[in-house]
Amino acid sequence: MYIELSPEAVQTLKSLDRIPDSQAATPHSIAEELLRSGLAYESRSCGVINMTAAGRVWLNQRAA
Repeated sequence: MYIELSPEAVQTLKSLDRIPDSQAATPHSIAEELLRSGLAYESRSCGVINMTAAGRVWLNQRAA
């Protein structure tokens, strides 16, 4: 299954791979796109957006 993301969501997903959670500022619409696709999740304790394992696989497949 291929998940289509907006260019902004792709850049945000890449930044989640590079920037520590506490420093990532994600616009609400982009966060929703990543959360709906299952490529990111929201931490219950502090509301931070983190990449899921599926997000990492998606990035790796896109890079190949």
